[in-house]
Amino acid sequence: SPDYKKYSYALRNFQEKITTIPCSIDENKLELKSGDEEKIKNLKMKYDNKPILLFVGRHVEYKGIRYLLESEKYVKNDCVFLIGGKGPLTDELMNQFSSPRIHWLGRISDEELRIYYHAASIFTFPSITKNEAFGVVLAEAMYCSTPTITFTIEGSGVNWVSINEQTGLEVENKNTQEYAKAIDRLLMDHEFSNSLGQQAKERVKQLFTKEAVSTKYQSLYESFDTTHKD
Repeated sequence: SPDYKKYSYALRNFQEKITTIPCSIDENKLELKSGDEEKIKNLKMKYDNKPILLFVGRHVEYKGIRYLLESEKYVKNDCVFLIGGKGPLTDELMNQFSSPRIHWLGRISDEELRIYYHAASIFTFPSITKNEAFGVVLAEAMYCSTPTITFTIEGSGVNWVSINEQTGLEVENKNTQEYAKAIDRLLMDHEFSNSLGQQAKERVKQLFTKEAVSTKYQSLYESFDTTHKD
């Protein structure tokens, strides 16, 4: 991402030599298939049709899951927190955060993940350090028209993938009360939330699909061949 380039100490003297090509997503696996609408309906019914806040990722420190779970107690609107994935912090987090609004899903298969993305009202992405360089699942959720909430991470590509007030909301790093306010804002303002989701999908289609990224690679190769053909 441009931010990774900008904040890299090792690359500070080579900025003019760098071409930024982002990660890509496989949009085909995210398109709804026959029968998916019924699966989405059933998933929502499983949680009494309450708004779904979805997290997907490894349960490690830089993913910031504890800050998402800490924010739950400040969220005023009725909703459920679905926590996908697992990792070394899973048991600790499950013991520490036991609200009836929090549901632990374990690993979600690719086939199921598409359903969860489309069923979610908000995709929560609470990573806190630039170990999170990009956020492929962030882009996948955005392609499914799901608005996102992120923390501000200096030097990470996360806040370039999802743009504050355009495709999602961004709040001060580790500020759980502000994160909760962002959740409540999206849950209360359906028109704004839907607008963010639509713009999120358009951003991914323009920048992060396989076709969009492959075009960038092709242009780079052609530029290199022209420059060095002698």
